[in-house]
Amino acid sequence: MSFVNAEAYSEGNNCTKIFTKVLMNEFSQWINWRADRRDSVLDVGSGPGNTVRESIYPLLPPNFTRLVLSDISPQMVELQRKEFSGFKRVSCEVLDIGSKISDEMKKKLSTFDHVTSFFCLMWVADQQRAMDNIYSLLKPGGDCFLAIVADTPVLDALISVCEKPQWKNCFAGWRDFYAFPYLKLDEAKEKGLKLLKEAGFIEMRAELRQQMFNIASDWEKENFLRAMPDGLSRDISEEEREMIFRERVSVFDAFNIGEYRDNCGRIEKPATLLILYGKKGHLEA
Repeated sequence: MSFVNAEAYSEGNNCTKIFTKVLMNEFSQWINWRADRRDSVLDVGSGPGNTVRESIYPLLPPNFTRLVLSDISPQMVELQRKEFSGFKRVSCEVLDIGSKISDEMKKKLSTFDHVTSFFCLMWVADQQRAMDNIYSLLKPGGDCFLAIVADTPVLDALISVCEKPQWKNCFAGWRDFYAFPYLKLDEAKEKGLKLLKEAGFIEMRAELRQQMFNIASDWEKENFLRAMPDGLSRDISEEEREMIFRERVSVFDAFNIGEYRDNCGRIEKPATLLILYGKKGHLEA
């Protein structure tokens, strides 16, 4: 799953930056930071990099050894490199965490003390492959901290057009395209923990978190929604694409909590997040 409209996403992802700051401040004590503070970190699905720079990088120990940002989208990785231009000990790589990682890439990346991921893994169809890959990229004793969107009005907006008679033939296979594997909230924690266990993790934790996210303006809202993977299975005209987009916006706007906007004019929407943590055991002597 690739966000090809990288520029639009970078201009509309303020809500994810806010979310990530909140989660890192609240849950960073779960992470098993090294005593010598020479931690290495891989972030999966880093998008344009601005969230990592504002919400994760400032919390790293001053003497961390390296931070690697990654994304399936080459366009996003290019934005990451611009975002972190001149930063020492930071690099950016194209990585598909939901597919087999080549031996060449494994050698290039090596292993890390920590793997983090925010608002990415719900797009991955093969969750077990993703967890297995994360496990393989950790050092013995390393850990992962993952924030995954379980349910969101964004998904409702995206899929709202997929079965409509007018558009149905444009969205063949959309159920597989929009993975979102934790929609059954009463099963989400158990499912996440099972996937971690199957990968080999120990000392696992799972928590569901209800979260409001604020979108500052209609301009930010439209950039955010335009950046979402559209799920189209065939080429359509620009006019048709815009019609589909406007239908999705109208569905998104229908998910109101109380007043549509708060006193500052921000748009408020609910989401449910699945927070997962797992630790990789130390190798036996």
